[in-house]
Amino acid sequence: MLTIFGIVIGLSALGLNSLFDDSFGASTPVNVRTENLTDKNLKIYSIAFWDNEWNGKENYVTFDKNLKPNKTSDFWFENDGTTEFWLVGKNASGGIDYLNVVTNKESEFDFKITENKNSDQDKIAIAKELTFKTDKSEQMKSFAFWTNIMLIGLLILSLIKIKTAPNNV
Repeated sequence: MLTIFGIVIGLSALGLNSLFDDSFGASTPVNVRTENLTDKNLKIYSIAFWDNEWNGKENYVTFDKNLKPNKTSDFWFENDGTTEFWLVGKNASGGIDYLNVVTNKESEFDFKITENKNSDQDKIAIAKELTFKTDKSEQMKSFAFWTNIMLIGLLILSLIKIKTAPNNV
């Protein structure tokens, strides 16, 4: 009975994680479509910045996905009260290949990602640090997810009675 309870809890945790991993109730969503026109695989992020009297200066990094060359992605993030957001493309070695600072208040954007050489080095350093923290968070989420899958699998295997050779006692 305890094993079945563990399986139900594990599956519930996975279901709740997938449900709440994507914020479905955003008040001011920004829809972003990106097309990777480089010859590299890029990790795509948005970094929203805001400055208000009740929260102070803060930021929020949203990881979209690993985007292969000549592929597109659609994602969205919350943009309520922000002053600007950055669209960031990060290469496999952790370098920033694309940085676009957006200050207009539209709700839909379509970006063609190409390498840009003349980006502000201070902003690149900030983007690198913020996306590094998000990468670590995504790695921990992935580890927890796969650990949960393995534990559920082990619990299911423990329910299956394996026939073995008869005991000759």
